[in-house]
Amino acid sequence: MTRGGVAVSVGGMFRRLAVLSLCAALLPGLSMAQRLPGARSLSDTPWGYAIVASPTRAGAESQRFELRAGDCGANNGGDDCTRDRERTEFRPDFEWTPGQEIWFGFSVLLPQGFPVSDQVNTTLAQIHQRGGPERRAGGRVSHPPVMQIEARGDWLSVTVHVPDAPNIHRNLMRLAAMRGGWHDLAIGFDNREPRLTIWIDGQERAVVTGWAAPLPDIYYLKYGLYRSFVSRHGGPMATQIAWFDEVRVGPTRQSVRVDASNPVD
Repeated sequence: MTRGGVAVSVGGMFRRLAVLSLCAALLPGLSMAQRLPGARSLSDTPWGYAIVASPTRAGAESQRFELRAGDCGANNGGDDCTRDRERTEFRPDFEWTPGQEIWFGFSVLLPQGFPVSDQVNTTLAQIHQRGGPERRAGGRVSHPPVMQIEARGDWLSVTVHVPDAPNIHRNLMRLAAMRGGWHDLAIGFDNREPRLTIWIDGQERAVVTGWAAPLPDIYYLKYGLYRSFVSRHGGPMATQIAWFDEVRVGPTRQSVRVDASNPVD
């Protein structure tokens, strides 16, 4: 595994950058073969997250997530146990300010028999925001992400959160076709239109444009397994396991494609 980090400032575009993958896209000749540094988010179970040798999409290692019923945590940023949520997520040490296009790429493996609910979304990846719009429901204040990639029922789908209006939903791929194999996702977001583009396995699956999107202070990423409003399932949810590999960030779709000759390990 390649270790170490590089912190750079690129024309003032990025508030914080310790990610070689994006540097490689901006600085020719710099290797992209480094896992994004970061930390687990509201999760500290010993089974929830691990670096493993198999299975992998490319290279020697991948990231394994496991979410069991009741897996919730708390810190000064929130308390999942009181908010009807369960999660095991990883948050890279990468933030960016409005005004540029960013692409987020990763490979995900959902095993055969990966269980889902018809009533509860399982989020696999989020573009989140700090200092953005608020929502109030049931006496609580929430800060929604820009978008979530979710598994529910028969579909992998995307939800775009729209302040003071219905959210936008697009189906991306049937879960029956996803289980049991690796799939490569590339998510492009440009807040200036705004525009969200999602590709899976080299095919464009969704384009969402032109929704009301107030600007936050910063954007950031999360990926893993996250379930919200779990009580809607009507009982404890089944354990979910997923593997993530080849997680990259860059300015173009090409820059976040899987490169088996230079894997992220």
